[in-house]
Amino acid sequence: MRASRAISGYGGPSVVTLGKRDCSSEHFIQTCYEHLEECAEKFKERDQADELACAKRRRSLQEIIIQSTSTSLINSSLSNMERIQLLDIVRWGGDLIRQTRRGSRKRASIPVRLYLESSGQACAEETLVREVSQHGAALTCSFPIIVGESVKMERMDTRERVEGIVRWRERCDGTTLHLGLEFSRCNNFWRLHW
Repeated sequence: MRASRAISGYGGPSVVTLGKRDCSSEHFIQTCYEHLEECAEKFKERDQADELACAKRRRSLQEIIIQSTSTSLINSSLSNMERIQLLDIVRWGGDLIRQTRRGSRKRASIPVRLYLESSGQACAEETLVREVSQHGAALTCSFPIIVGESVKMERMDTRERVEGIVRWRERCDGTTLHLGLEFSRCNNFWRLHW
């Protein structure tokens, strides 16, 4: 993680090491928030095509979480507000890590049946997966679904089933949605070599 501005001239005690430099807790918190905002903007743009950039972003978020956690546990001179901010940074960083693409993607055309059970209603639809990863899939569907909902998917060729959570969605026309699913407890549902 890079520091956002120089800290020379700061006269207070150093409490955190950031990018091989000692800095104040105030500067560390500000820099973390700036980095988290930058990462959140990248996710809004769905800028995850570059796998190296995603891996680097994931490592920097992990570093923020580790440094924030250790700072809040070790430093007894932090104010209550600084402790709250560090907790917020850990929470936000964890949320962003969950949004970070975890592995490579492959284009595919695999027939599946998607099941949605919500509000006492059950829907099922046959569709094609257009992109797969070890941890999920991207596909289209026409029934109403929201981010965070649980769905079940069945491969039409093998009849294997998996549960997943909708992580993102985009409307591509009046009736069709593009969805990104993350599987709950399954690695390599697609039986591909990664």
